[in-house]
Amino acid sequence: MPSKTSWINKEVILQSLRNVGWVGIVYFIGLLFSLPVDIIGKLSNDNQPYPIAIYENLFKMQYPIQMGLMLFVPVILSLFLFRYLHVKQAADFMHSLPLTRSKLFYHFTVTGIVILIMPIVLNTAILLSFYSFTDLQQFIDVQDILVWCGITILMNILLFTAATFVGMITGLTAVQGVMTYILLLLPAGMFMLVCFSLKNLLYGFPEDYFFNIKIEQYSPVIKAVYLENKIFSGLDVTLFIAITLLLYVLSYVLYKTRKVEAASLAIVFPVLRPLFKYGVAFCFMLVGGMYFNGIYQETGWTLFGYFIGSFIGYYLAEMVLQKHWRVFRHWKGFAGFAVSISLIGLFIQFDLFQYEKKIPDLKGIEKVHISNSYYSLRDNPDSLIKDHFINDPQTIKAVLNLHKEIVNNQDRTVTDEDSEQVFLYYKMHNGSKLVRNYRINIEEIKSHYTALYKMKSFKETTEEIFSVDPNSVDKLSIYADMGGRKQISIIDTKQIKEAINLLKEETYNGTFEDRDKVNLYNVEFLLSENRWINVGVKNNYKNFETWLQNNGYLDDIKVTSSDIEWMYVIDQKNYRNRLYNVMDQQQAALELKKEGKGIEITDSKHIEGIMNEFVYHSITNEYMVIIKYKNHGYVEIRGLEEKDAPPFLIKEMNDLE
Repeated sequence: MPSKTSWINKEVILQSLRNVGWVGIVYFIGLLFSLPVDIIGKLSNDNQPYPIAIYENLFKMQYPIQMGLMLFVPVILSLFLFRYLHVKQAADFMHSLPLTRSKLFYHFTVTGIVILIMPIVLNTAILLSFYSFTDLQQFIDVQDILVWCGITILMNILLFTAATFVGMITGLTAVQGVMTYILLLLPAGMFMLVCFSLKNLLYGFPEDYFFNIKIEQYSPVIKAVYLENKIFSGLDVTLFIAITLLLYVLSYVLYKTRKVEAASLAIVFPVLRPLFKYGVAFCFMLVGGMYFNGIYQETGWTLFGYFIGSFIGYYLAEMVLQKHWRVFRHWKGFAGFAVSISLIGLFIQFDLFQYEKKIPDLKGIEKVHISNSYYSLRDNPDSLIKDHFINDPQTIKAVLNLHKEIVNNQDRTVTDEDSEQVFLYYKMHNGSKLVRNYRINIEEIKSHYTALYKMKSFKETTEEIFSVDPNSVDKLSIYADMGGRKQISIIDTKQIKEAINLLKEETYNGTFEDRDKVNLYNVEFLLSENRWINVGVKNNYKNFETWLQNNGYLDDIKVTSSDIEWMYVIDQKNYRNRLYNVMDQQQAALELKKEGKGIEITDSKHIEGIMNEFVYHSITNEYMVIIKYKNHGYVEIRGLEEKDAPPFLIKEMNDLE
């Protein structure tokens, strides 16, 4: 009767363990000191002056070490296990054994997975055993340990299979290691680079929105880096399991079809070589464009960056594929790539898809969000505003009018110094959305912004005061924005409600012109759970100021000319370089005062008149105002726009020139 040969080959397994078993030992020791030893050390220290730092999310413990082990150990293990594929003699020997390729593949991959899993399982068992003889149960649950174990195993196997997949398509170990991380970061990296380029090509493209809100969804590595603060969701786990299985199956198929003599080739399969070459050229092109645009911020330099980046990337890829540097005679491939990319760029630049001109129809809009940044839409537990979207038809129409004005007066040359952002997010009745982000000169669309500021629903979705429940306010504090912050506190429930109602009324009446003005006072509300919100009081909040006067609070917080030792005004346009190309701006301004480069204001009425027109200091303001206070010697800098300056000041400034 014929003997039955075992499917398991012990010699192959033992040989693998001799070669890479040390990786599992190192991993076990690293995890042991990251979690069990660290926990024992914290629990046994009775003299700590602060609470024991054992977190429900175990990834927070020795986080850099855990992440380092998770991201590098699986890849290193795969590099050593499949090293024989990249050395011709070793490849010939292994494939001459009386074992099918299927058996070889399964033996090496299963051995690698077991080497990765065992250190995690053993450390999990140690952590679970702590429940019987330590106080660990006071800090974490069994579920927390099992979640840590499951996610760590999943990420290790995913990175291992990714490195194995890359190992099947290359014949160089160094290329395998580098390309593994490129593969894992490629979706997120490409997404980021493409978004950056589209921002330069398409007016209104919301690069920051896509990059900051969705970037982590495109790379398992980035997801893993965030484990300290955010555990994987069920969808993440399902997706990563599917990716792992897909990479494993593809690795098996590629291993079965891979030629033994392909060892030492950068890319084993000829069909993948053009993809590698042009993919590297494309990535380098995007990086080059981003680099030169970030430095010079000019179209010419950006185009140069695209060209030089693609040139370097293309010929580096050729050198890797050919394994020598004499590749510059292969110019036709680069020329074809350059022409193709140029045509795509022209299609985008001339907006053949009507992206830049697209404005939603009023009837199709369900609601809209408008602000100066996409951050307003992100989940912020400290914000009292729960719904940032406007659904009032009249306000939506005002937003559309503003949007149309921006599109009809495109200005791609606006700089950061004289501009601000407008972020628009439309939700449509059909479930779709439209997102745009513009950098504009606000003065050019001022009339449309002024109309929007008159809408109550706009203010209700942007100002926290409208979300304040008077019954949840424990204390109200009011302090002057200038001059050392004189402060009063109010705990009377009736007065708190009166103050809130008045502030809502004043905010409704506020105009677009008021938004940049310095707050005369700041009102802080202490809410339950020790939460605070702040509301600014402008100089035209007369009803609120009258209320302060009637209740005897105004004199305690109001800053007047009697609090000021001196006030000095400098014309910024004449000394912009001296004021802004320095580390200490205040010192530069004081030096200009010593040199008599401005005008000192002495009349108390003029001082208080100017104080009511201050704006927060900005490079775009015509005048800089330096104020020194009497009681504490504090020096403060504010801005003053020429249109708000009193006539006498403008005249004296002109005479000074």
